[in-house]
Amino acid sequence: MNRQVKNSDISNIGKALNDGWVITFPQGTTTPFKPIRRGTAHIIRTYKPVVVPIVIDGFRRSFDKKGLAIKKRNVLQTMVIKEPLEIDYENESVADIVSKIEFSIEQHPSFLKVISAKEYAKQEEALNKKREFWN
Repeated sequence: MNRQVKNSDISNIGKALNDGWVITFPQGTTTPFKPIRRGTAHIIRTYKPVVVPIVIDGFRRSFDKKGLAIKKRNVLQTMVIKEPLEIDYENESVADIVSKIEFSIEQHPSFLKVISAKEYAKQEEALNKKREFWN
């Protein structure tokens, strides 16, 4: 879907950044491996914020598309806060910034791999052991 850019939205993001911080989901969806929106990179180049990537695993299994209603209970989730990205705001292109974001949030196509159901179950079990908080 192609929508017109609202300049008021961009200026509101600038105001929010000046006041403190902004959280954005650069794909615009919770569906994995969707392309990063270029507008995110344009905002980064324009306002030069510190970009801290966060990888969330298990979100899509737990919540609906909008992230408001619970789809499934007892899904263990992980959240990894990574080091801030090093971005050359003046010299890097929008495509370079998009690529950095894709790699940092582990959504670049190179992270997409097909494994057997048996291997997936084994990896899921190992991850669930790591995710247990109280045990």
